[in-house]
Amino acid sequence: MGMMNIRHTPDTDPCFTPPHCPNQHCPFHMPEVPGWQWRPKGIYTRRSDQRSFRRFRCLHCSRTFSTRTFCSDYWLRKRDLLPKIADIASNGAGLRQIARHYHVAHSTVARLIARGGRHCLLFHKAETKNMKIAEPIAFDGFETFEYSQFFPFHINVAAGRDSWFLYELTDSPLRRKGRMTPGQRRRRTELEAELGRPDPKAIELGTATLLWSLLEKIPIDQQAVLESDEHPAYPRAIRRVVREAEKVKRKVSTIIHRTISSRAARTRDNPLFAINLADLLFRHSHANHRRETIAFSKRRMAAISRAQVFRVWRNWVKRRKENGDDTTAAMAVGVARGRLGWDDVFRCRLFPVHAELAEFECRYYASEVFTATLGKRQQVHKLRMAF
Repeated sequence: MGMMNIRHTPDTDPCFTPPHCPNQHCPFHMPEVPGWQWRPKGIYTRRSDQRSFRRFRCLHCSRTFSTRTFCSDYWLRKRDLLPKIADIASNGAGLRQIARHYHVAHSTVARLIARGGRHCLLFHKAETKNMKIAEPIAFDGFETFEYSQFFPFHINVAAGRDSWFLYELTDSPLRRKGRMTPGQRRRRTELEAELGRPDPKAIELGTATLLWSLLEKIPIDQQAVLESDEHPAYPRAIRRVVREAEKVKRKVSTIIHRTISSRAARTRDNPLFAINLADLLFRHSHANHRRETIAFSKRRMAAISRAQVFRVWRNWVKRRKENGDDTTAAMAVGVARGRLGWDDVFRCRLFPVHAELAEFECRYYASEVFTATLGKRQQVHKLRMAF
């Protein structure tokens, strides 16, 4: 909610003062640590547009930085593209379509979406840090694939039944199933012999991670009402969460699990409407999830990055109802006072250490979700922006 009060970016605000040292190895990297001292260190002029920016020096670690260090487009050469690409990527365009529109390489678009996904992950964590969930939660898996149809996976999604707010996202790699030709079955056997077979408990594990994250935001004296379809992995995931809580001697809310048939009409009266609507918007708004498309995700990590952008778009940018007022899902759940634009989302740079990321979120931020068929040709985020 704090983003709503910022009218300027750090490099355009004449009254901006650095809130903390941007060096992640400095003890004063955390904003709440008292006693931090810094000193002005002149200005520098950027060659590309002749703009001048104030510079500073941390008196503890001696690192120098500027007002630009606290901008979300820090170190970007095409500085205006980040919010634009996040916007157009949430409106159904594929990477190459976006690249042609902005006259850049498709690899540039992929990198900016990955960066936007990391920022959106931190934005969601920062804005929901003190959130308490007070509504039933609907959860389910959105099935898509990476690289080819031999590598399907679930994006596990949890949404508020009343607010339609998307609370959490995790992933689960799957084994290809369904109708296949004899040649396709042979190819699946060959790939599994070479790369290994996906964990048959992946949905259970991914859902358990999802639910554990949700239970942290549900008060212990309040029942956790969870609603899903009749997938057999979901009760096992709930039992796994309860066992893990008992193992670490942690109290969690009493869980009430309600199941709804997947054959039930997907109307507004269906308790899973929030999830069904999220699935519909996933396929409608992101080209990589459409049926029979050549824009499918080549890497699961790329799909997760776009899903992080989608979550912020659905919760804070898009109106909750297309034909209604400007109320968003974030406003309905009480974590925003007004509807945001992408410029508001990317107003300031966010730092991962401040967000207190869970283990699976650290993997997402570091791009450590790997596509098996790519072998050693994996891309990871080496945190160069963190000094």
